[in-house]
Amino acid sequence: MSLLRDIKELLLPRLCPVCGKLMMETEDVMCAFCAIGLPRYRIAGHEDNNLLRLVWDRADVRRATTFLAYNHHSPYHSLIIEFKYHGMSDLAIKLGRWAATEAQSQNFWSDIDALVPVPLTWRKRWRRGYNQSEMLARGMSEVTGLPVLNLLRRTKNRTSQTKLKGEARIKNAEGIYKASVPDEWRGKRFVLVDDVMTTGSTLANCALALQSADESAEICIFPLAYAG
Repeated sequence: MSLLRDIKELLLPRLCPVCGKLMMETEDVMCAFCAIGLPRYRIAGHEDNNLLRLVWDRADVRRATTFLAYNHHSPYHSLIIEFKYHGMSDLAIKLGRWAATEAQSQNFWSDIDALVPVPLTWRKRWRRGYNQSEMLARGMSEVTGLPVLNLLRRTKNRTSQTKLKGEARIKNAEGIYKASVPDEWRGKRFVLVDDVMTTGSTLANCALALQSADESAEICIFPLAYAG
């Protein structure tokens, strides 16, 4: 097995998705040097923080947390790029596990019933082969044991949120999500999972869609990274 592993490492060397250097056998998500510098976003409280204040004027969201501080000009931006556009779905799963583990130590998961990933358009999902938010949720599920439920769908194709800023993002996301909540999941507490939160428009509209389908649902949010 050691020989096979050595051949695999030779033909398909594992490179750090942040700095691009060759990773050692004991390193997993990224190299140790980049892991030490990982820009975590520190949440003061899960029930009153900057993420919640962005969505409170549009949706009733009870709890929020995140894992990383997002900066487009940071080398850690490549983490998002790799799993979002370059097919590294396993990286999203690993980051989901890591984020969920840290949130677990902060008691974020108490009373949560299920994870709900933010959906993609069918074209994007077909082109990428997966939904990166669902991969993040799967990683979180491995740590928490919570089920991943695809309760949301995106009903309209509009300009990608990544190309928009400020009020344009908010306007673009209005009314494009619909939800269907089975009877056995009504009145539950869901965590919406997404990759990056900027203005909060996507997560707010997903929360609204879930609450329109089930007024008794309680919504929490967990973007992997926050660009605030």
